[in-house]
Order: sequence, then C-alpha cells, then structure tokens
Amino acid sequence: MANSIHVTACDNELIIIAYQGTASYEIGRILSGNNNQVDVTFSITNGPFMGSMTFSNVYTPIGAKVNTCLPAGNYSLLLLGVNWGLTTNFKVNVNGTDYNSSGISGLGLVYNPGPISITI
Repeated sequence: MANSIHVTACDNELIIIAYQGTASYEIGRILSGNNNQVDVTFSITNGPFMGSMTFSNVYTPIGAKVNTCLPAGNYSLLLLGVNWGLTTNFKVNVNGTDYNSSGISGLGLVYNPGPISITI
C-alpha cells in the first residue's frame, strides 16, 4: 500500500523530506503563490529512491500525480513551509490526516507540523 501526500495549497514554498537514522530524502518541492490552485499528490512505495520532483510556477495553477519510491523502513516526514512575503497558506494531507496552516506570517520557515511518522 502506498503512502500518500496530497498538497492542495502552497503559498509560497513547500519542501517535503523523509528521514531516518541513516539517510534523508527530499521527496519534492513546490513553489507557488498568488493564491494559485495547487493539486499535487505524491504516492510513495517501496523501492530505490528515484530523486526529488520540483514544481514551480507562481503565476498559474500546479497539478501533478507523482509516483516515487523509498527503501523499506520507518521514516519521519518533514513538511517545511517557507514564506517569501505577505500571507501564507499550506494544506497538506498525509495518509488521511490534514496538516493545514494559513494566515499572516513573518518571512522564512513558517510551517513545520512534523515530524510525521510513515512506514514504507
């Protein structure tokens, strides 16, 4: 069964990292803004890591379904949200649980609801 990370809002930048005692893997990065629609799903299954995926467009909607792999094991998942200015909005669902944040924030790292445990 795949682990699922579904991102439906990202203002401004979201970095998704899975780590364990021996390694870390950047699963993906989304750069968006201007209240543009985001609909990106990462499905993670067992296998050799295939590299990170980046989606960047601050002027138009972003949508994608990505299949990626991580070696079997227990991981902590980090969702790191960066604000470049003004308001923020992050909506992420991991395996059925919502991790959302929005509002007026300072600059820099403004969203980090983890670590979130996943098993591959």
